Amino acid sequence: MHRLLLATGLAVATAGPVSANELIRVFELAEQNDTVFQAARHQRDAAIEARPQARAALLPQLNASAFETRGTTTNTFTTVDQGSGQPVTIEQENDGDSNGWTVSASLSVYDHANWLRFSQAGDTVAAAQAQYRAAEQDLALRTVTAYFNVLGARDTLRFATAENRAVERQLEQAKKRFEVGLSAITDVHEAQARYDLTVSQKLDAEQALQNARDALVEVTGVPLENYAPLREDIPLAGPNPEDVQAWIDTALENNLSLIAARYNEKIAAKDKRINRAGHYPTLTLTGAEFYRESTQFIPGAGNFPNEAEGNQVTLTLDLPIFSGGLTQSRVRQAHSTLLQRQAELTGTRRSVERQVRNAYQGVITGVSRVKALKQAVVSNTTALDASETGLKVGARTAVDVLNAQRELFRAQRDYARARYDYLINVLQLKQAAGQLMFKDVLEIDRLLVAGG
Repeated sequence: MHRLLLATGLAVATAGPVSANELIRVFELAEQNDTVFQAARHQRDAAIEARPQARAALLPQLNASAFETRGTTTNTFTTVDQGSGQPVTIEQENDGDSNGWTVSASLSVYDHANWLRFSQAGDTVAAAQAQYRAAEQDLALRTVTAYFNVLGARDTLRFATAENRAVERQLEQAKKRFEVGLSAITDVHEAQARYDLTVSQKLDAEQALQNARDALVEVTGVPLENYAPLREDIPLAGPNPEDVQAWIDTALENNLSLIAARYNEKIAAKDKRINRAGHYPTLTLTGAEFYRESTQFIPGAGNFPNEAEGNQVTLTLDLPIFSGGLTQSRVRQAHSTLLQRQAELTGTRRSVERQVRNAYQGVITGVSRVKALKQAVVSNTTALDASETGLKVGARTAVDVLNAQRELFRAQRDYARARYDYLINVLQLKQAAGQLMFKDVLEIDRLLVAGG
């Protein structure tokens, strides 16, 4: 990915000199094992061969052939006997052996379609390169997203487990308070119902974590043992420049999927011209040198050896007159394909604009959301402390404490998820603008806690 376009603006700040290197290792595994990326690489390699294949049609073609034939032919003919003057039928065998060789060279002096194919091959290679680079960016985004999904699922399970234990303690306390007459049975039922719910939520979190791990294995090809968590505090940078239209303009110029779509339109336009060239004449120069050795049968005389050798140069002009409507049909077909590619290009352009707007707004919203949820964690922690104190002095019920605990765990879970979503939106904006680079993965890796 170091070959990608240089990124501008919106950089995640460096998180210090120590890097976990865990995300880098995951990305390297994904580069080696992800089947989608491997398929894109092989597709690129196959498309690159279009140029030498098209060039071959413009270069001289050299061919050599040799043959040897063995056989016997019986020739029957009638002649006049010189002595008697009577007709005589004579049978004579001809060994029929022959051999020889030919060396020929040909050169397409003029074939408009071949020159168009050569020009088209350059567009084919450029489109394949753009698609491959887009696959590189997509791999980086998918890898980071899958990794953060695992971290998010682990956070959810951790909070669900903590809530389950806290509710379990509240249930035990509710039972003891009921036994000594300090609370009603409804508090016990309420705590029991909340406890049963947290057990279910914990099971769901365990399943979600396993699903997230499986999704990451689908990218990396191997299961991971260690996961470096994200730092508690991460730098929150907004888009730079703070102008969505500037990002859209950059994306319309540099988005790799859009670049590939433009090349595909060029390829289709040239394909139409190639098929129209089926009406044009072609001029071919051919040179050959040959040698033949055979036995020639002469009636009345027998078999005589025969040799022939020589060389020749031929200039051939082919003019298509009528092909049964095939050329016209191919032109119409190519025109329809061109309209298809033009529609796809327009659709890709609209999609890129939408992606930029969504990611741009996602970054702006993400900054505010992370800050708001961080404050929500602080506020809910204070609220829980107040509820627990109130319960001790009789000003709050056990239900109030359970509700405060639930809100705190939700705020902690949402805060953790918001940080992942913010970083993913940063990468999505860079990808849409065609500026996502490997260094962006490095910068996020520096936000992970080494040894965590």
